[in-house]
Amino acid sequence: MGLPDEEVFATLIHHPNPSNAVIEIQDPADWDPQGQYLAILDAVRQAGKGNDVRVYRVAKGGVKVEYWVVTTDGKGKGARLVGAKALAVES
Repeated sequence: MGLPDEEVFATLIHHPNPSNAVIEIQDPADWDPQGQYLAILDAVRQAGKGNDVRVYRVAKGGVKVEYWVVTTDGKGKGARLVGAKALAVES
């Protein structure tokens, strides 16, 4: 199992309308260019045993946004998504 695309991720997080969800995939370095969230990124990388990490930005309407920092905890069919979710208000 690799990391999902936007629509599959929307389904996994139980978005009410996955095909129309506003989700952006970001590289962790682009998401955190100043290194403010290195502890979170390191924890997710450790949980994923070095697997790739992605950041999913999920628009929730208005100024509300969710950021999901995720990876997989293994390879193959038994792999699961693991990570952290943060809520943000952007203006």
